[in-house]
Amino acid sequence: MPRSEREQAILEVAGQVFAEGGYERASMDRIASRAGVSKPLIYAYFDSKEGLYVAYVERTGGDLVQRLVAADATEARGRLRAVISEFLAFVEEHRDGWTVLFRELSARRPLAEQVAVLRAEIVAEVQQMLEGGGSPSPGGLLPPASEGVAEAIVGAGEALANWWLRRGDVRREDVVDWYVGLTRAAITAATRREG
Repeated sequence: MPRSEREQAILEVAGQVFAEGGYERASMDRIASRAGVSKPLIYAYFDSKEGLYVAYVERTGGDLVQRLVAADATEARGRLRAVISEFLAFVEEHRDGWTVLFRELSARRPLAEQVAVLRAEIVAEVQQMLEGGGSPSPGGLLPPASEGVAEAIVGAGEALANWWLRRGDVRREDVVDWYVGLTRAAITAATRREG
């Protein structure tokens, strides 16, 4: 198996193990065993447990941002629904990745700063969408309303995604509808306040 494929397979397994018990409880022996590779091979590829963890978070976070940016490129009318749908599709397809990323937001390790930067990128993308005409108002929202509403939208999405994963019996389409409704209500309230 080529190194790049083996690395991806190791990262998948590592994500599962990190999601199960967090960084501290994750065992390199368990990751190696589940991935069907030797522990020295993992160290050769990633240098350390922290290196493996950083590689997993960067890959997962990068994938999330790319998917949201691609969804934001859709035509303006359906942009909000497309971005929200893509976010929830990511959460559903990458439960382990979402669990690890969200856990890092409240951690006190150095890696939490990297995840905070990733979250800031997502907030900036949402803010840009709000300012660029993705909202009901013709010109979009202006700062600081656009920034505040973007933070609220991202925070609501995090909370809703976590609830949805715990619940397990709610269709993604329903959660998309609720999240779109919450987002439109926040945008409308901010638009009225500006006007």
